[in-house]
Amino acid sequence: MHILNQHQPYEYPLYFTMDLSPKPVIYLPTIFTLFFLTAAALMPSCDPTFNTGFGLGAHTLPPASNVSTAEPTGPYEVGVHFETYCFEGRGVTLNYWYPALPEVGSSPYVSAGGIVGKAVKDASVDSSGGPYPLILFSPGLAAVDDGYYFYTQNLASNGYVVVSIQHLDARNANVTSQKFALALAAIDAAAGNTIDAVIEEYTDFFRETQFALTYRPQEIEFAVDQAIQSAGNESSPFFGLVDTNNIGMSGHSLGGFYTNIIGGGMPIYCDYLMTPIQQNPDYPVLSEVSPCAFPARQNLSGPFALHDSRIKAIIPLAAPTFLTRSQLARSAAQVKVPMMTITGDNRTSETTSWVQRDIYENAAGPSYWVKIKDTNHYLVADSYGLNPVLSANMSPEDKENFFDKAAVYMVYSTAFFDYYVKGNETTYTALHTISSSYVKELSSRNYK
Repeated sequence: MHILNQHQPYEYPLYFTMDLSPKPVIYLPTIFTLFFLTAAALMPSCDPTFNTGFGLGAHTLPPASNVSTAEPTGPYEVGVHFETYCFEGRGVTLNYWYPALPEVGSSPYVSAGGIVGKAVKDASVDSSGGPYPLILFSPGLAAVDDGYYFYTQNLASNGYVVVSIQHLDARNANVTSQKFALALAAIDAAAGNTIDAVIEEYTDFFRETQFALTYRPQEIEFAVDQAIQSAGNESSPFFGLVDTNNIGMSGHSLGGFYTNIIGGGMPIYCDYLMTPIQQNPDYPVLSEVSPCAFPARQNLSGPFALHDSRIKAIIPLAAPTFLTRSQLARSAAQVKVPMMTITGDNRTSETTSWVQRDIYENAAGPSYWVKIKDTNHYLVADSYGLNPVLSANMSPEDKENFFDKAAVYMVYSTAFFDYYVKGNETTYTALHTISSSYVKELSSRNYK
């Protein structure tokens, strides 16, 4: 594993490290350059341009034209920094959002999707309140690592180091060409069965990657390990900045599923009586097939094998499931870490509500439920929710009052992580108080 160019234009072959400590940013093209070049010579070929650019999976989208997103609520200014590593023979980018001390007059970072906030690229770190808890963020299927600008920026402004992952599917997941699967997806979406609709729409990709079990857990584990390693590495800009004993996880859509599995310890059981269809990985309707049909699950040591006990609290955002529905409550009962589910209420474009609710109602640990009015699947992913091409197909209600709805995500995610990761009990009231007319449902279970 070695660091590649850190989200600089990839035509420059020079490897470098960047110092983000509280002093003028400098390049160190001497011993560090030699180290990385030597490491590169010993590693397999790794294409840093793989999986870059903006789009919805393999489908390229024109970015927005510098559209402003919701402003952060915390006391810290924010920096954003990218590091691309060679991982399993390909480039994997980790996107760091952190408390920062930008130079006066610095221009804000513009995301790949054309969204503008308050974060400044490669700003010097602000260590005054550190070390800061780590929040791992896993984007949705086919979504890029910086596509959740307001959400990740806001957590950083409230004293967290947030690491978002450019997953393999970000620029590689492709919609199927099978007409039968697409027709079935349209029927399911219209009926509000959006989880199955997405599985059917991306049926070839999900079958090939075995419901993403062949790469997502590995990338998530790598991201956690790398963030922890950076915190203890004197040559890293994040040396001493991360509280590695207090880690939370959040993820959207597919990232929410793996947040439940990896961060929440939700097991993938395979010890129940399955139908022949559920056991057949080649069955045409993939939404009817269990993950247990695939080698990626069969080769795990057990149902809890993917759980990362380093993670203390989780926020799944509109999380789907691939688990057989009859096993959902049983698996959810093993989620013992604090959990907050945040979702929109759009029936045909948000993750199936009853599935999320079933997990919430059966979790063993403290569990919170937030449903936001007139909100679809893309709002929290502002690079997509504010994209002119995608938003053209959204209902008027979903497009109205973006900032008010974004505030709901920011208020509750911050209060939750402050309470359960930082141990700040003053946020208790915020966790149990309706903050906006856009909070359609707010409930909690098993809280202390």
